[in-house]
Amino acid sequence: MLSLGVAGQAQASEPYAKQVISSVVLTGNVGNSSSNPLDTLGAPDSKFLAMGGPGASIVLDMGDTPIVDGSGPDIEIREIGSATGGVDEEYRVLISDSTDPASFVLVGTGSAFSLLDISATGLSSARYVRIEDLSTATSNSSTPGSDIESVTSLHSGNGSLAPVTGLAYSVTNNGIRLSWNPMTGSGVLGYSIRKSLDGVRFDSTANWTLSDLDTAFLDNQATQAIQNIQPQVVGDLWYGVSVRYSGGESALQIVHVSSLTTSLYTQVEHLGDNTMATWQVPSPTTKLTLNLYLPAVPRGPFVKLNFDLFDVDNSTNRVVINGHAQRTLPVQSAESWQGKSMVFESGLFLQGNNTIEIHSRDSGGGSTGNLDDFQIRDISLTRLDP
Repeated sequence: MLSLGVAGQAQASEPYAKQVISSVVLTGNVGNSSSNPLDTLGAPDSKFLAMGGPGASIVLDMGDTPIVDGSGPDIEIREIGSATGGVDEEYRVLISDSTDPASFVLVGTGSAFSLLDISATGLSSARYVRIEDLSTATSNSSTPGSDIESVTSLHSGNGSLAPVTGLAYSVTNNGIRLSWNPMTGSGVLGYSIRKSLDGVRFDSTANWTLSDLDTAFLDNQATQAIQNIQPQVVGDLWYGVSVRYSGGESALQIVHVSSLTTSLYTQVEHLGDNTMATWQVPSPTTKLTLNLYLPAVPRGPFVKLNFDLFDVDNSTNRVVINGHAQRTLPVQSAESWQGKSMVFESGLFLQGNNTIEIHSRDSGGGSTGNLDDFQIRDISLTRLDP
């Protein structure tokens, strides 16, 4: 067994890896210029171990600040590929209270900055962390494999790089506003903000970098053109805020912006003008009208209409909100069900009663020619939870 410690080593009570118990570091195809396992110890400091690719591993000792099962994520792993000019890469994380290789329990896989919850492992705490490289993306570079910078226990110890406090959010008509308490001291350089769609993986390169004077930030989604909005923008989001110090970067503090999805119509409906004997609903109708009651105008700049589509051939079929704002129903020409979404401005919806109309059209956009026959089901509306 190999036990190493010193470079970047955390002090007692600091929540970082304190010792390397063992490691297998590979060279990739052209050598490895960042092969020192000690660079994973201590607080985030831009030093890292390039593990080398599949087959590489490292076991770290958290010492007096073990990984503890607390509320939310319990362990932060920083893989800094894209932040150093490379790519963010994937790895596997296991934990144990013993160095016996057979005792380690899988926590999960991560990539880039990952925040993982150990509750499913059955362990209330664990002193040792094993990271196994899964990446083949950089085998031909001088820093092959996952680039591990640091491991942080999120519920034990007191780090010298204090995290941000008082993090909160509000939903505005323009987007998501974050706020936090100011961090003081000569070593504070500013703040980094990252956005995630799952609350686990955050890019190693910050989405936004702010100065030390900033104590709030607006993710101004309203400035984005509607045609460029990806469907997943409307839905649950996680923001991670860290403090940038002259000596490194604090652990991420996370806020979860939740969403609400309202089911509007679960049945299968056939729109068009031809009888399709083999379909679930053979006989068609030309228009589907849905009624929706909203207690208030949706917060945030956008809402998302979700549905499953079957055999939509024309790009002229229409969705109409409250009698105006015609939009094109997505094409889905396969004779199978596929999930699709459309994004609409929140201001198209009213407090109280709303109508959503879905129209079948012919290839020229008319309503009297050979209409497009398609099926639609499981229609729902997703909006941000204020």
